[in-house]
Amino acid sequence: MRQSLFKKISLLCTLLFCMINPAKAALITTEFSNLVGNEGTVDINLSLSNGETFNGFSLYFSENLFSNLTIISAPTEWDSVVFQPDSLLGAGLFDSYNAAGLSTGFARISFTYLSNLPFQSLAYYFYDVDFNVVESGTSTNVPASVPESSSLILLMLGLIAVALRAHSSNKKLIAHPINTQQVAA
Repeated sequence: MRQSLFKKISLLCTLLFCMINPAKAALITTEFSNLVGNEGTVDINLSLSNGETFNGFSLYFSENLFSNLTIISAPTEWDSVVFQPDSLLGAGLFDSYNAAGLSTGFARISFTYLSNLPFQSLAYYFYDVDFNVVESGTSTNVPASVPESSSLILLMLGLIAVALRAHSSNKKLIAHPINTQQVAA
């Protein structure tokens, strides 16, 4: 009985872990924050799957929505630069490069926004050492209230521990019933 329960819990944990951490390719997520007035920041997170390498990426900021792009922080191993959006030249961009290959990391860009529209995503391109585009897409906007998968895993493990504890307590009560004659006396 105990082995069967353990197998079921193990299977449930494995399935939940796979749902929370699905296999994925390179991913850029963005989280926009308003500061004061029409000033804001965007947090950029780069996630790479195991064995995946890119030498650089460019993230594009529309000239109709953004101005005054400034790098607040970026990993030192990323050689990062920002180009300002311009009505004549087009979209601005945040570009990061590393000849040895990029690593997973985080950057923050400040900007002035020119519209009241909520920002959802930014276009990006990954490129190789010869600057050939390898992959493109749009960033995934991550709201601040989404818990990290590690927090969800810890929560699930805690709930499983509480369930196992309650289950073992119930078995003890069944194995050692209270003598009602002794309680009445």
